[in-house]
Amino acid sequence: MSIDNKHLPSPASTPSAALGGSAPPTASSNPAAVRAIVESQLLRLAQDLYEMEISAGNVRENREGAVPNYLENINEAFLKLSKLSSQLQDTVPKAVVEQVDRYKNPHIYTRQTLTRATGENQHALGRVIGLETFRRKLHEAIHDNFPEIPLPDRRHQLAIQKSPEIHNAPPEDSLQHNSNLENTDVKMEDG
Repeated sequence: MSIDNKHLPSPASTPSAALGGSAPPTASSNPAAVRAIVESQLLRLAQDLYEMEISAGNVRENREGAVPNYLENINEAFLKLSKLSSQLQDTVPKAVVEQVDRYKNPHIYTRQTLTRATGENQHALGRVIGLETFRRKLHEAIHDNFPEIPLPDRRHQLAIQKSPEIHNAPPEDSLQHNSNLENTDVKMEDG
């Protein structure tokens, strides 16, 4: 099997030819278009690096100039990326770059971050529901034991919204007397 420049396998997806022929965008261009061009350049760079690796290991007669050609393409890609970098305002979190440097998938970092944020939100929701339950029980106990003391009206009322996952949720009136408020969204409103 003969491997030539046109038929080298690649672990990276090949960028489309439509993006390859486009001129670099101006600073006033759409940021999404600039990101797409940067992504295309990065894919081309990964492809050139991979093909250079294959060419360096495939030492044959008449292939002496392949590696220098790939080095030239790689240098041009770095120059294009350098020019495009001034047009982007996006930042990549340092933790994501460190994940890539350690050969780890940055999507795992994103998933872990979202999982941690979801857990923190659930913890905060539990605290809000716990405080609301305590406030309601305290209000009822004061009202029952000291009916002559007027209690102030609340400035904020707890609005419980049913989540779409809940199909057999009790009516909203029973939620105010039930301390088990699982699977609900809590929203504070001015009353």
